[in-house]
Amino acid sequence: MVLSTGIQSLLGSVRFPARGFSKILSDESAQKRLSNYRSFLLRESNQSQYHDGYSMKFFLRHMPRRGEEIFREGAMYGPYLGSGEFRLHLHKTGPDIDSQSFLFNNGNQPKFWHKENRNVQVRSISLIDSLKPLVDGMNQTAFDLLMPFVFWDGEYENSGKVAGRPAHIFSFQCPSWITEKEPDWQNITLALDDAYDAPLRVEVFGRSQVAERTLILRSFKKLGDRWIVKEIDCRLRRDRSVTRMKITSAALGLDINRSFFLPGSLSQTIEINPELYLSTD
Repeated sequence: MVLSTGIQSLLGSVRFPARGFSKILSDESAQKRLSNYRSFLLRESNQSQYHDGYSMKFFLRHMPRRGEEIFREGAMYGPYLGSGEFRLHLHKTGPDIDSQSFLFNNGNQPKFWHKENRNVQVRSISLIDSLKPLVDGMNQTAFDLLMPFVFWDGEYENSGKVAGRPAHIFSFQCPSWITEKEPDWQNITLALDDAYDAPLRVEVFGRSQVAERTLILRSFKKLGDRWIVKEIDCRLRRDRSVTRMKITSAALGLDINRSFFLPGSLSQTIEINPELYLSTD
């Protein structure tokens, strides 16, 4: 999940409130909060919203319990922070590892597309294939980045503190197409920030109620008057490995043409003035 859709989520416009615990919500308030988050992801992207586009450069670092670390770099683009519609590009790292492009479109029927630059064909990624790693040997998947489970029936579990922030926790039962592929997956929990409804943590549980997979927001960064996610870890219990996504720089308030978020445009490069990027360090 980078929370992904959560990875680009807008976390605030001025400053974060004091840290603490969230009060318990009524069932009605909890479902309204979840509904508001879904609506935010699906809000119509008209031309005025495309004046609030973004580009983020990122660095992937895979840290296995044993063995050598793996690294990849890339960039992502979207019409506005937190949009369920965005592009992700992985850069070429050598003659044997080509660059790749992905397009994500969230909703009740999420859609994914993938293109390898050596191949002119843009192919649709199935829901099953969305569970595969984006980079061989790493943990993050298309499913993690898009988090389509937020549109499943969700139950409010409780409220408390997550990643040092007041949060509300929702649970989603995994459908059969997931449990057939991943028998250890039974339900997924999502922790939403109390103040900004941004994803703070996603956990995948099996029958043992021990998290098999965890995505946790490690840190934020304020650029101008906007808060963005800086680092997210994706941890697997099975092999105790961690893949960390770190946003190294970002350009906000961009004009990005809507056509760039169509599958046929994955072969086109989005040109951003390098001077517009601000470092997150």
